[in-house]
Amino acid sequence: MRETMSMALLGAAALSLALGACTKADGNAGAVDADTVKQAIKADETKMNQDFKAKDREALAAHYADDAYFVAPGVTADGSTEIRKVFANASTDPAFNVTFSSDKVVVGASGDLAYSRGKFTEKYTDPKTSKVMTGTGTFLTVYKKQPDGSWKIVEDVAAVEPSSVKEVPPEKPATRAKMVSF
Repeated sequence: MRETMSMALLGAAALSLALGACTKADGNAGAVDADTVKQAIKADETKMNQDFKAKDREALAAHYADDAYFVAPGVTADGSTEIRKVFANASTDPAFNVTFSSDKVVVGASGDLAYSRGKFTEKYTDPKTSKVMTGTGTFLTVYKKQPDGSWKIVEDVAAVEPSSVKEVPPEKPATRAKMVSF
C-alpha cells in the first residue's frame, strides 16, 4: 500500500511540475484567462463539498472524467466505474463525511490542465473496529478541460497524516436543565 501511495504521489508531483512548465508555442495567441479557470475550479470544489455533505454518490462521481484515477487512504480506483463504486460504498457509512479546501490552484499556460492542492478532513467508521474515526490530510487534484468547456478531475491523490487519525469520542447523553424559580 505504501509503495502504491508513494508511486501515486511521485507521479502526481511529476505531473504538477510538467504542468507548471507548460507553455504555448505561439506566445499570447489564445491566451488563457487563469482567473476564470481558477474560479471554475473553486466553484467545482464548493459543489463537491456540498455533494460530500449530501452523500450524493452520483454527483460526486460526476466530478471525475471517465478515465480518472483516484487514490485515497485504503482506496485506489481507476476509471469512473471504480470511482462510482468507492463513493457508493462510502455513502453507506452513516459517519462518512469529507470536507476539503484548496490553498492553491495553478493553471497551465496551455489552458487545458490545472491542479489544486489543499487540506481535507474526513470522518468514517473503521471497518475493523466499528469505531468512528477522524483524520486530516493533504490532496493534489489535477483537472483537465473537457471538450464542452467544463473541468473534470483526471488525477486525485489524497494522503492522510497518520498522526491525525483519532477516534471520535461518543456524544454525551443529553442532560435536563434544572428548573429554578425566582
